[in-house]
Amino acid sequence: MKDLSPRYGVRRPVPADAETIHAVIAAGQRATIGRLDYTLEDVRDELRSPDGDLSTDAWLVFDGDEPVGWGWAWPGGDSGTVDVDVFTRDTAVADWLWDTVRRRAVEIGHERGWPTVTVDAGVYREDTAAAARLAGYGFEVATVYQRLRIDHAGPVAFPAPPPGFAVRSGAGPEQARRDAHALREAAFHDHFGHVRREFGEWAANLESGSVHDWSFLTVLYTDAGEPAGLSLRSTQFAPDEKCGYLRLLGVHPAFQGRGLGRWLLRHAFAEDARDGYAGTILHVDTDPRRPALGLYLSEGMRAVVIIDAWRRVM
Repeated sequence: MKDLSPRYGVRRPVPADAETIHAVIAAGQRATIGRLDYTLEDVRDELRSPDGDLSTDAWLVFDGDEPVGWGWAWPGGDSGTVDVDVFTRDTAVADWLWDTVRRRAVEIGHERGWPTVTVDAGVYREDTAAAARLAGYGFEVATVYQRLRIDHAGPVAFPAPPPGFAVRSGAGPEQARRDAHALREAAFHDHFGHVRREFGEWAANLESGSVHDWSFLTVLYTDAGEPAGLSLRSTQFAPDEKCGYLRLLGVHPAFQGRGLGRWLLRHAFAEDARDGYAGTILHVDTDPRRPALGLYLSEGMRAVVIIDAWRRVM
């Protein structure tokens, strides 16, 4: 564990620190990737996350009165995985924060009785300094995420429901939300970074965010009433990109290969265009064993950001 010079002060954050933390993130992102990719509301949502405990799992560092560092270690449910992140432009603070979040990740694992702890960190492809640091800590790139975008120049036609299927909104009876949760578990159980959650935990985690709205949930059912696919939109990228965000799209394995994923994607495009957004954004794991990236690119989406997912088992 590296010691931090007495010139620095460290304390636990509180929700009222959102603007202070955002300033630290903004300075770091502009220096490393040349732009700001985090809104103040993103920070507020992060501080509200049920996964994190601000009293034990996050640190705010000051040089005098100036905030210069922000780091956290958030466990992903009981998955055996802890996500970590650090923002600072100060090398000494970076050394201390990275040591601290990694040590806390291991402590979380011990507290929960996990035999090992999988520590994950996402790094923008342009941030070569962070990549070199993580490699030096023994992390390796486990997968690559692409942020894709498509622009909407005007209205987008809604696709007709697939033959033999019906559409329901998550704003109706709770059963549609429960079916969406079951679809999520079935469609993503073997995907990188998937955290299995019971319905109540999953719903509460979504509802804690300012961008969540159950009316943005679409569930496809067979005419026999079997849930087959889902999409979940949000307004996460509306403030800065003027775009809708497709945070989740999945099809039950029993119904894959029937064009349902393409229909859900086109339906989301139409909804975003109807709501006046300039485009639609989503993130996709570029695992070559899965067809999602090819589907999205074939519908006109393009990569605008690449994020490497670094991982180490400790």
